Amino acid sequence: MQPAPAPDFRALILAHGHHLKEAVDTLRHAPEHWQTTLLIELAGENLINCFELADPNNGINAGRLAWAARNLLELHYFTRYVIESEKKAKRFREDMLVDYRTLLDRLAKNPAYKEHLVAGQAIIDHVFTHHAERVKAKTPVLSARAIAEQYGEEMHYGDSHKFLSKFAHPTSLSIQIRKANPIVEAVIIPSILEIALRLIADTFPRLAGRIREVSVHP
Repeated sequence: MQPAPAPDFRALILAHGHHLKEAVDTLRHAPEHWQTTLLIELAGENLINCFELADPNNGINAGRLAWAARNLLELHYFTRYVIESEKKAKRFREDMLVDYRTLLDRLAKNPAYKEHLVAGQAIIDHVFTHHAERVKAKTPVLSARAIAEQYGEEMHYGDSHKFLSKFAHPTSLSIQIRKANPIVEAVIIPSILEIALRLIADTFPRLAGRIREVSVHP
């Protein structure tokens, strides 16, 4: 008996990407609203990384593929969080300010960044004035890991993140394993693509469904 042919991960990934893009296109003439904008932004980030995985130019570039797959892992949990409720969508939207403020607090420790701090504070003031409500000073930054823990999926997140990070970042392993191309092609690349496909197959239909709901009932 002949072994079953290996699945064409890239073709399956690309198919999911096209379905999500079709859903986004339904919002082309939708009234402007912060929730609609946020869904489009999330879809855009998901699609960028989806098409990165499907790009044949990346071939056996484990670093590029692992980086895109790890992005999709974090986007998976952020996407689920946002589409769960309006309250959570609003919390994610406001996290931009929380995260940026955390960055400015870190830069404030170095006098060399004084001009950057002034410009950064002006950006925060503008966003507060025109786009968002003020958030509490000690509000923690949202993390994909924390969201995964809320869903009882910390092991899945941790294992996937650990594996993908080993190839997304320059490490002794990621640099020297290139000498073993047969292993990279036969094991590492298919594993990265399989993880990414599972995430995409779960995330994209959820997000596309929510987008289509909004396009019908804005």
